[in-house]
Amino acid sequence: MQQLVYVGRGAAGHLFRQCLLAAALILSAAAIYPALAGEHADKNVKDVKAGFLVLAPDRGFAGNEEIGDAFDAFAKGRNASLVFITDERSSKHVKSGFDKLVDHGARRIAVIPLFISAAEPRYRLARRLLEQEKPPVPVAYAPLYGETFFAVEDLADRFRLVRDPSNSRLIIAGYGATDNDNEQAMQADLRRIAESAGAGFGFTSIEVVIAYDVKDEEGEKRAAGFRRQLADAAASAGSAPAPAPAPVVVPFHFGPRFDSMMSFDAQLKRQLPPGIRFIQNKGADDATATNLTIWLAHAANRSQQLARDDFGIIVLSHGSDFIWNQSVREAVEPLTKDYKVEFAFSMADQAIIERAVRKLEQRGAKAAVIVRLFALADSFRRPVERMTGADIEGAIAAGLARAGNEHGHGHGGHGHDVSAGPAPRIRSTLPIETVGGLGSSPLFAAALLDRARALSRNPARETIIVVAHGSGDDRLNQQWEAHLEAIGEHMRKAGGGEFLAIHTATWREDWADKRAPQIEKIRAMVEDAERQGGRALVIPARTVGEGPERKFLSGLEYDLGTGFAPHPKFLQWMEEQIKSGIRQFNHTASGGRSSAEAEDDAGSPEWAL
Repeated sequence: MQQLVYVGRGAAGHLFRQCLLAAALILSAAAIYPALAGEHADKNVKDVKAGFLVLAPDRGFAGNEEIGDAFDAFAKGRNASLVFITDERSSKHVKSGFDKLVDHGARRIAVIPLFISAAEPRYRLARRLLEQEKPPVPVAYAPLYGETFFAVEDLADRFRLVRDPSNSRLIIAGYGATDNDNEQAMQADLRRIAESAGAGFGFTSIEVVIAYDVKDEEGEKRAAGFRRQLADAAASAGSAPAPAPAPVVVPFHFGPRFDSMMSFDAQLKRQLPPGIRFIQNKGADDATATNLTIWLAHAANRSQQLARDDFGIIVLSHGSDFIWNQSVREAVEPLTKDYKVEFAFSMADQAIIERAVRKLEQRGAKAAVIVRLFALADSFRRPVERMTGADIEGAIAAGLARAGNEHGHGHGGHGHDVSAGPAPRIRSTLPIETVGGLGSSPLFAAALLDRARALSRNPARETIIVVAHGSGDDRLNQQWEAHLEAIGEHMRKAGGGEFLAIHTATWREDWADKRAPQIEKIRAMVEDAERQGGRALVIPARTVGEGPERKFLSGLEYDLGTGFAPHPKFLQWMEEQIKSGIRQFNHTASGGRSSAEAEDDAGSPEWAL
């Protein structure tokens, strides 16, 4: 029977003076002493190989209880420890956390840090204490909370409480600096989060200040100086001839919270000058605890390589009526024997995609791969990346600090824009990868060639005409045409040279002024094939079925094929996309594990990195 280890919960202490803030105050709080380690058993531990060591700053009783409640929900079914970092005295709790994870069967340990910035002194202390330990198993670090889109969304939730954003300038109050260097680094990290969270709200400005966790005279000076800055801001806002942007203070930190009165937020609010609005941190409300539990599970799932059975697959396709949608379902059905599959027929509608994500959560998936079943690789990629948080985390991984408010591109240029706006991203226990775009895939081309051969009677006298949707945007339509030309070349190399000719064109069907010349062009191709004593084989380069061919080519003689699916090559393409998504995920999660372990967990080298 495996036990879950819960280390260091329930701090108590005596009062001491803490100098706070480059943001404005001096806080009287309680010194934190580590509690004795407590243990509890869980009879439903499912993965004894993976151990999870959650690190959190010691916040005092109320704050630690809130973190502990979220941890308890996360720890069910997992070999997990929670360690609060106070000071050097936390060393024994770090060791105890490690030892008990290993004692309870962990063959690898993922450290999950509940910190906003890697520059936080307590996080740096935690890293040093961890490095002093020599556990007999590999140890890997998950991204900090502040390096994930969850931090952005949690802060954005507070921004949604700001009235009249266009007339508000925000002051984000962080906590925990001890010197100029870590203050500036923490400030930069919190600014990155705040700018991403604020994208789309239209705030006048966003400033960031960091409270000091020190007890010297310099801390007093910093706090007093910032109080003066806030007072000046409030005075200028009230005396301006026209309404000036209202200053709004938004706390965002894991600072002291001994109880409702002895907390960083309470002291900050009491010492703010008149005229400054304060966005209260809700503290231990259900949504906050739930979001933290979801983040912990998300981080745990992201931290380990997963086997095929752990993944859920979301097929994202344009969608149409029941018959069209059912054709896609039937084409994908053979894959449901090996994968958990859900469908999201839409133009990347977030509510529909989230519904599929929740169903996969209920089915026990640990991660998801969204396969974008559209013509172009960029079709809906950005809106999907935004709603899944990949825009934020991808930018951080690339060393960038861009805001995450990118407006979605249309359906390969169809003209259907998807506005990201300030809509909440999907918080899920499932890390999500996205892949797709048919492009000029040789498998797509081979299937279309098979469609032509199924219609063929005398290839030497027949002309294949491959037609696709196209775009109203000239640049995007050129991309469509380039892909079609590449498909035509793949068809020739695959044996299509037996046909008289292979031509390609787009309809640009949704744009009346653009489609008229295209219809004339494609009708001329069909007529030319007839004049040469041959036949035209019109093949729609679509996912399933047909397009507007019968309408646009009425009155002409030709044979009409169908799209990519159902076809064995379509199934092959789908599985290649799924495996690509799994490889992407496991590459990210590969730290701290050997290939032998990955094979052992996956059950087959095919699913190892």
